[in-house]
Amino acid sequence: MKKSAKALLLAGFMAMTASTTAWAAGWQKDGAGWHYQREDGSFLKDGWKWVDGKCYYFTAQGICLTDTTTPDGYTVDKDGAWVVNGVVQTQGTAGQAQSAQRTGQTAGVGVENLVVGTQDSGMPFAVSGLVFTTPAGFGKEASSTGERLYFYNAARTGAIVVRSEALPAAAQNAAYVDAHSEAILDGAMAQIGTPTAKLAKPFPSGTWYFYQYDKAQLGLDGLSYLYARINGGRLQMIAFTGDMNGSSPDQIMTDCVR
Repeated sequence: MKKSAKALLLAGFMAMTASTTAWAAGWQKDGAGWHYQREDGSFLKDGWKWVDGKCYYFTAQGICLTDTTTPDGYTVDKDGAWVVNGVVQTQGTAGQAQSAQRTGQTAGVGVENLVVGTQDSGMPFAVSGLVFTTPAGFGKEASSTGERLYFYNAARTGAIVVRSEALPAAAQNAAYVDAHSEAILDGAMAQIGTPTAKLAKPFPSGTWYFYQYDKAQLGLDGLSYLYARINGGRLQMIAFTGDMNGSSPDQIMTDCVR
């Protein structure tokens, strides 16, 4: 099961040739509020993003929310940084998530502090631009890295793989990627197999493309589900296979991905 689950996300990146333009990355302010511009000229938008070790919530228009409660129920301070009980959370923060219990806010746990075992249920882990809160009954696998996280239930009959990797330098032209992201993802997913279903689905973390694969295609027990998107110059994928302990993949995407 472990080997098959990892193989599920061995999708490569499509090579793209497009010129890039140099921009001065950083924070910018206009009449609407604060924005963050990347080096490729695009702006952060559509949910939570890590910037210099802190987490900020950006609207679909790229506005950073400040001194408020975000649409998914978290608190940001006057500078827009995610806070828990007034304390700014960073990618290196650890130890606070267990007491938060998602009834208030949960702390961002740095990759260097990842815990092994099914006691991880309810704990969030950072992986290159994403925060994934461990679903009930699951634990993080010791082989997880800064760009790939592996989660299994106690019986190891269900697996979740969270992956976020930088696109090749040739693929960093934001306008090209935005215009062709669906085709790029389709090409990457085709390296896994031909999906039996495909949809674009909205979640609190933004829109993801959903791909479904059957047993015959991947050699796994039952159906497998993969959610993918291109976001912030990264190819992000979350795969589910086997027993999800009573939760659907869509529900986990809604509750656990930020």
